[in-house]
Amino acid sequence: MRRIVVLRKSQLPVSCVFLSTALRQLHGAEDCHAALEDIAKEKNNLAGFQAKKPWELFADRSVRWQLLTIVLLNMAQQLNGINAIYFYADYVFKQSGIPADKIPYATVGTGACECITALTCGLLIEYLGRKVLITGGYILMSICCILFTLTLTFQDVSPVFPYLSMACVFAFILSFGLGPGGVTNILTTELFTQASRPAAFIISGSVNWLSFFFVGLVFPFIVIGLQQYCFLVFLVVCSSVALYIFLVVPETKNKTFVEIQNDFQSSKNTKLGNSDGAGTILLSTSI
Repeated sequence: MRRIVVLRKSQLPVSCVFLSTALRQLHGAEDCHAALEDIAKEKNNLAGFQAKKPWELFADRSVRWQLLTIVLLNMAQQLNGINAIYFYADYVFKQSGIPADKIPYATVGTGACECITALTCGLLIEYLGRKVLITGGYILMSICCILFTLTLTFQDVSPVFPYLSMACVFAFILSFGLGPGGVTNILTTELFTQASRPAAFIISGSVNWLSFFFVGLVFPFIVIGLQQYCFLVFLVVCSSVALYIFLVVPETKNKTFVEIQNDFQSSKNTKLGNSDGAGTILLSTSI
């Protein structure tokens, strides 16, 4: 919110009294001196700001790990099996004994479940941190892939298994909403400076849609070939991404962009590289 104030007011004569009042209303605190200092630094650093192009971002070695991270996370957001879960949802609900005319309502319930968890993620993210939520989300999704494969395999063994399959559907959607669904775009914002962020969003959005196109093109053949075992493919994706995040991606909560970049390069035992250019380092990752 503070960043929005600065970008909107930088083109107009700024009244310190008005800005202080606005910050008190936004943060509910009487002492907003630290926020004012943060805004002043950010405004000064934006002087002479020039956004980078996507191809310039690929050539910038100082952000190569951040770029690799957003590419992997946006690919995984489509390749983690969430689309497969929705594909199987109608079959699972039918096997669970839900009347055919009620299945669309159950499907709507899965969508509502994802929306609710995304909102819950917004409430928890400042308390638990980004890394905890997204890593935990992928770990839970990996577990759900295993359980869902087992319940679909033994669907006809016991009348209990269809209900367990239905529970796995909702558990998978809950895990997705709390982790990858809610945190991926936030990380794209926080891993890059203002100079690099527009190009980063262009790249991440393109990767996301290309991955969605790939899933839509290939998934029907995967289902035909592997049937319920297709979720083992998504298990590999989810577990691999969870391991990558755990080992490589630092926690970005309450950290400056310089600290985040330093954490990335320290994790690979390299020296701290140059930032995205003089005068473009922003000192806040607050949302």
